[in-house]
Amino acid sequence: MNNVEALVIGGGPVGLLAALCLDERDVQVRVIDSQGRRPVRGYACGLHAATLTLLNELGLLSPALELGHRVDRIAVYLGSERIGTADLGCLGGPFPYALSLRQADLEDLLIDALERRHVPISWRREVTQLTLGETSVKVTSLPRRSPGSADRTSLAEMCAGLATQHADYVIGADGYHSLCRQALGIDLIGEQRPEVFAVCEFLADLSGWEHEARVVVGEDSLNAFWPLGPELGRWTFEVRDRLDESPNLTRVREWIRERAPWFGPSPEQVCWAALADFPQRLARRFGSGRIWLAGDSAHSTGPLGFQSLNRGLCEARELAVAIAGACHGGVGRARPFEQFDLNQQSEWRRLFDRQSHVDRGAVLSSAEAARIAPCLPASGSELDALMAQLGASVAASAGQL
Repeated sequence: MNNVEALVIGGGPVGLLAALCLDERDVQVRVIDSQGRRPVRGYACGLHAATLTLLNELGLLSPALELGHRVDRIAVYLGSERIGTADLGCLGGPFPYALSLRQADLEDLLIDALERRHVPISWRREVTQLTLGETSVKVTSLPRRSPGSADRTSLAEMCAGLATQHADYVIGADGYHSLCRQALGIDLIGEQRPEVFAVCEFLADLSGWEHEARVVVGEDSLNAFWPLGPELGRWTFEVRDRLDESPNLTRVREWIRERAPWFGPSPEQVCWAALADFPQRLARRFGSGRIWLAGDSAHSTGPLGFQSLNRGLCEARELAVAIAGACHGGVGRARPFEQFDLNQQSEWRRLFDRQSHVDRGAVLSSAEAARIAPCLPASGSELDALMAQLGASVAASAGQL
């Protein structure tokens, strides 16, 4: 395997977009992933306005819009009472809406773009060791064995598949159990008990419901409906404990009756359902030296506002800018990697400090605002704007009573 200026470890959406952003800036880049290319049912299905801007910069917005589904508003309920609406059109900017797009479709778009650019992707190749040097990172990898093949793989065959290469910089986009983060000795911090969610995609007649997402704040749960198309939707339900099996159609209908009795469409078929734990964790730092983290390798949070994916995509772009400047010796900010770390730490600590959004929606109680903020498809100033708008919406509703 040839040496490269940048190696991206992880072939999910964050790693693939990082590679595209690096190639766009004439950085020699390669992607390596331990899995094979396959359809992935990801838990994040909503793209923020900032992500749409990134896709537009890369010439991928038009195909994304063809595959995705536009969402214009987020309605918020406290139990069965609708308390307000956040209109994404009020955010301004070139893309004042969110886009429902499943992870498999997003990955296909990114992979096809990389293939057109002849950016090499090494599938089913597992990184076993990273050695950080002063001028490069030595990366050792092996072909990933198929399940059940361990006994049939000889030592000679394993050694024959062993490869090393050197990269000027490495982006670790290799998920929650990141080898890159472990190689740097970086801990994840966060003491909260993981939240458990059931994610259910279903077929139904969504006429009149297809452009508005809905967040339901219950006494002991957070839940959200996202339209994926005129006949395809997704409910995500918080459950207090992990269930014995993935929910079926009967269970989904029961949850809707209990938690969202106002929801008119009746699910006709569950297309896909899964259960997963979502811990709230943040890396103590986003990298060091020549290895830097983006996406789930650096953070984890709940699935309702899709912040982990969308912030990860923004992190990938920022890292690409820093690496391109370092590789090409361009004039830019002093200490760009350290500034990248400070920026991401600040943004994520603010997202996790849910009380920081309370004064933006003062009409809401502190408890209500703290629970609603992480469910909205935005971060930074856009999240502030949605919370302020939601607070104004609550005030207007109260004035009409």
